[in-house]
Amino acid sequence: MTTTSTTLNEGQLLIFSRNNILRAFPDFDDTGFAGTHLNDNQVIVTRNDGTTQSYPIDKIITAFKEFTARTPDFFSCLGPNYRGPSIWRNNCYVMFKGWAYQSQGSSKLPEAVMQKRWADKFSMLDMEDKVTAALNQFNLGYLVSPDGKFVGRQELKMADDQSENQKPEAAKPYCSCGSFQQQSRLIDQIQEVIPGYEPTCKHISWFKNYRQLLSKRSNLIQSCRGHVASKVTAWNYIPPETGQPNGKFQVIWTKDGEMATLDRWRHYKPEENYTQHDVWTLFDAMLENGFVPFPLTSLPHISHAFK
Repeated sequence: MTTTSTTLNEGQLLIFSRNNILRAFPDFDDTGFAGTHLNDNQVIVTRNDGTTQSYPIDKIITAFKEFTARTPDFFSCLGPNYRGPSIWRNNCYVMFKGWAYQSQGSSKLPEAVMQKRWADKFSMLDMEDKVTAALNQFNLGYLVSPDGKFVGRQELKMADDQSENQKPEAAKPYCSCGSFQQQSRLIDQIQEVIPGYEPTCKHISWFKNYRQLLSKRSNLIQSCRGHVASKVTAWNYIPPETGQPNGKFQVIWTKDGEMATLDRWRHYKPEENYTQHDVWTLFDAMLENGFVPFPLTSLPHISHAFK
């Protein structure tokens, strides 16, 4: 893209923000940051003392796209009791925020308690705005449609005295979160900078990862003799202590099936300090090696494995 020197509109400000410049250029010093404007293929940063620095836009655009579509940790979008997204209607799902896993004891937070109360009630709401209103009122989560809402029939239109069937508009992903809604509102301006760009968000990315995980797990079980896996893992998660960034993710494994007695299970790399940020990678490794993962809470006969 080539432009003349110009101030930034809202869409450009979203892309070429101070944070995205810092993500693209980690050595960027934002001390005295006063503003930005575009000049050809450069972002010009102006400081309070009047000095300027220029940065190529390509890396900042990449940083914006990667950050916007990032995948959060596994527990950040799970409801109480490791509840995943729940189908509502119109190809939309209710996705909770991971309030219960923010820190030890956070399952008692008002938001986590309200999630438990509301978990099975959204299906009784018949209007999308009622669902999003409840989610927003109690800060529970979001309404997400990673594959797009179902599109109704398109009406016949008249053109030159001849009726034509209009092709239905392709369904597009949707999320009720602020980031997605802001991108949707500014999409024309964003597409001036990034042609073909479509709104996305971390919740859509998380959903797709989660769905792929469930699909791989299901396929692995189906491939086992009698649909019963002998190679299995059991995992446990301890949220971070108050004020700490990372929790503790633990795994045990066996080749004797999920009902094996505790003496038949082995700890997986007990010397490693796995956190919530390792979970997606660990699940992929388990499945690639033929191990079916189970949450420890689903195997009460070994519930004391990590005590």
